[in-house]
Amino acid sequence: MRYSLFIKIVLCCICWQLFIASVFADEKNVLRVEAMGSASVSLTTTQLDNLVVDDAFRRAVAKAVEALVPREELDKISLMLEDKIYSNAARYILNYRVISKEMIADDIPLAEGGVPIYNVLIEADISMDLLTKDLIAAGVLSEAEVKKVAVILLNVNQYKTFELFRKNLRGLKGVKDIHYRSFSRGKIELLVDVAGGAQILKEGILGMEMKGWGKEVIVVSGWFTTDRIEIKFVPSKE
Repeated sequence: MRYSLFIKIVLCCICWQLFIASVFADEKNVLRVEAMGSASVSLTTTQLDNLVVDDAFRRAVAKAVEALVPREELDKISLMLEDKIYSNAARYILNYRVISKEMIADDIPLAEGGVPIYNVLIEADISMDLLTKDLIAAGVLSEAEVKKVAVILLNVNQYKTFELFRKNLRGLKGVKDIHYRSFSRGKIELLVDVAGGAQILKEGILGMEMKGWGKEVIVVSGWFTTDRIEIKFVPSKE
């Protein structure tokens, strides 16, 4: 009986590690955002849905650009972004889904010559690697040195908590790639490629929203070792 239970526990651990490894094998630097596209129904087009979705793509990519470019710089380069980035927004969309569609009245009542507005809300996954590459090529961003930073998660006993952290982590500014290194009960170790190094990554992690959890974050650096960030999760007092 004990031997059978031991075998089951071992198999469960192996399956868990294989699942985690498969997740990171397909890891990409992806940002998921919601955006709404709009168009006037009076437009003489038979492809209104496509037109509105294209507008939503532009708005979604604009949100991704805001995550990479300092806000004070955006107004100065708005025309360049329109020409180089937003005009081909679909290039950065990995996949998307439509959340809702609605028809609303314009500011001018229909009886007075107003026209209805068609809105579509989407959720889109954006390739931050490709977007960053194009922003660098356009001279908007400078290519910072990419460093490897070990990220150790402590007191992680639920996969949902880890999955939420992982999704938030890959959307942080400067994060290029994430690799799985090791897993044990209550402890997961990752290796993160990040432009700017451990301090930049720490700032992003501190700003993460982790529902139900607080974080204690410290950076450990050494002369001959990879920079390391240790994160201890503690139940939120809220």
